[in-house]
Amino acid sequence: MGSKEKKVNVFIVSDATGITAERVISAALVQFQEIKPVFKRFPNIQALKQIDNLLAEAEKLDAIVIYSLVAEDMREHFRRERRKKNVYAIDLLGPLIRRIGGMWNVIPTARPGMYKGIDQESIRLAESIDFTLKHDDGQNLETINDADIIILGISRTSKTPTSLYLSCNYNLKVANFPIIPGEEPPEGILKGRARKVGLTISPAKVAIIRKSRLRYTGSNDYSDIECIKRELLYSHKIFRQVHGLQLIDVTNSSIEEISDKIVARS
Repeated sequence: MGSKEKKVNVFIVSDATGITAERVISAALVQFQEIKPVFKRFPNIQALKQIDNLLAEAEKLDAIVIYSLVAEDMREHFRRERRKKNVYAIDLLGPLIRRIGGMWNVIPTARPGMYKGIDQESIRLAESIDFTLKHDDGQNLETINDADIIILGISRTSKTPTSLYLSCNYNLKVANFPIIPGEEPPEGILKGRARKVGLTISPAKVAIIRKSRLRYTGSNDYSDIECIKRELLYSHKIFRQVHGLQLIDVTNSSIEEISDKIVARS
């Protein structure tokens, strides 16, 4: 995790699987590169005591809570207990259910688990997103070669947002690993079976991006263009060691364009 990123614990609370709720909040958080979400899912919440316990844990970890509860009594208990604690929470279903009921003057059944739209493809997508989040910025190296794609590059080459875009839109398990001068990536990354993509960028563009984020780091070298040039030279040295690596210059490319190039090479 880069020093500029703010780690945020995110609890996903649901009376069903919680997969849909996690996908919704993931799609929102990917727009904020300064936020590093750490997800914990609480599925099949059926008892008030379960709500009490998870809210207590959320308060200790300063977590935000995204909840998707169908039953009004469960939502009301959640709201009441949350107000007693210093916990920020977002109700995904309640406002929507009330609005629909009011529009057509109908009463919801309030029975959890009625939605059966989660097929095998949806489960695979949830697994891909979960894998990508857990393998961001060199995490969980012991399982990194279970990835469909491993993205390599120095800081500020859009590794994380590209990884999540590929995962959310193309159902791919994507890991990314930072190239840091003087630190050799593990042999498993260099020679493992997963497909590798190297991201490069112009030094001037990196300097501009990093200068706008200097408030997140105390290092003056972070945006120094000579230091950036050395970082890029070292990254290309590493790239040459990786057989079959696809090299992409991201200087003037959007995340969508980078992802299109990666997918087109598949």
